[in-house]
Amino acid sequence: MKQISHARKQRQLRYLVKRLKALSTDSQHNAQQQMGALVRKVKALVKELSCVLAPFHLKRILGPAALILGVSISTPAAAQSFAPPEKNPFGLVSTYAYAFPAFADLDADGDLDLLVSEFGDYTGSIQYFKNDGTNTDPQYAPPLQNPFGITLDSMYLFPTFADLDHDGDMDLIAGETYGNVLYFKNIGNANAPEFAAPALNPFGLTSSDYFVIPTFADLDADGDLDMLAGEYDGVMVYFKNIGTATNPQFAGPQQNAFGISPVNTVGFPAFADLDVDGDLDLLIGEYEGNMQFYENTGSAANPQFAAPVQNPFGLVAAYDLASPVFADLDGDGDMDLLVGEYEGSMQYFENTTPVGTQEQYANISLTLHPNPVAEVLNIQTDMPFEKMEAYNTMGKLVKSYDGALTTLQVGDWNSGAYLLKFMDANGQFVLRKIIKE
Repeated sequence: MKQISHARKQRQLRYLVKRLKALSTDSQHNAQQQMGALVRKVKALVKELSCVLAPFHLKRILGPAALILGVSISTPAAAQSFAPPEKNPFGLVSTYAYAFPAFADLDADGDLDLLVSEFGDYTGSIQYFKNDGTNTDPQYAPPLQNPFGITLDSMYLFPTFADLDHDGDMDLIAGETYGNVLYFKNIGNANAPEFAAPALNPFGLTSSDYFVIPTFADLDADGDLDMLAGEYDGVMVYFKNIGTATNPQFAGPQQNAFGISPVNTVGFPAFADLDVDGDLDLLIGEYEGNMQFYENTGSAANPQFAAPVQNPFGLVAAYDLASPVFADLDGDGDMDLLVGEYEGSMQYFENTTPVGTQEQYANISLTLHPNPVAEVLNIQTDMPFEKMEAYNTMGKLVKSYDGALTTLQVGDWNSGAYLLKFMDANGQFVLRKIIKE
């Protein structure tokens, strides 16, 4: 019934906007009085529908009438705020030169460890920073060089992690100087990684002319990981996974898919759902140190990216070669940002906008047990939720469930921390964090 009511209200809003546009060209006094009444009705509908409609849907309905109304329809991302950068926090130290960071929970203890590729003495190396702290207070041990059997034969290496074979541990994928993709399969396990010798351009991937900087995400919501890669000339190349979650196979490259425009010389892409609307937005670091934000105005299954905005949300340019990576480093449910730089240092931008600012159930009873959980999570609540989403510590939507669950099977989830978002029919929600053993 509520969905029908919301559909009816959308039709009503479209009708009122159409009348408002017509009256706006009429200078008669009676028309101006009618406009005042219409504006009040439209604003009331906008406020009500903003709880259930994505902002870009409201923008499409309102169109130029937003100027008449004097209202601004923005996503929660517009309210994101990052603190001024802090250089090498949490015990981190600068690498020799050119820091390219990647996060993963490599020892399955529920916090994020860090791998940083560096350039030194005309060959690359990998520095491993083990997190000896917690998922809310990271503290990194002194770096170990080329751990876990990693072997290198490239001047530059651009690492990222993904469980490409869906076996429960994180594999290492890295782009390199001459445009090839190296796949280091994790032949260890989630608690003790060990990486095989790199395979060159596997799964149907092809090389580019010079440099390839990969990142992985499920961009078409089909349950497997696709790849987006930046290149030396600033072009973004999309490789759609036409295989499966356990056996990836990538289609031929597409340049600047989904409306993405190239950046100015070398692009370092990173995905995160910055507006917590269920789809992935894109941040691209540039050679000059700026960061370009591309809002996803499409959907989780059909992304479309708006024109870039430079250094939004209080972000500032890095020194040079900005290499961003998102992670919830302080365990507060929002995406913080670590940016590697040309000189080998890392700049940390804490996200100071709590995800929970939109919670409408401040006094709700919601108990999740056991937590940490190995197999079955029990859910006890008096909240009338109709949907639940699970996000990993990188801010990626990994699971979505419809209906009011009382138990949740998590036995096949990777170990680590997750943020669960419980939503009712009106889009109001509550957030809770769990640890999967």
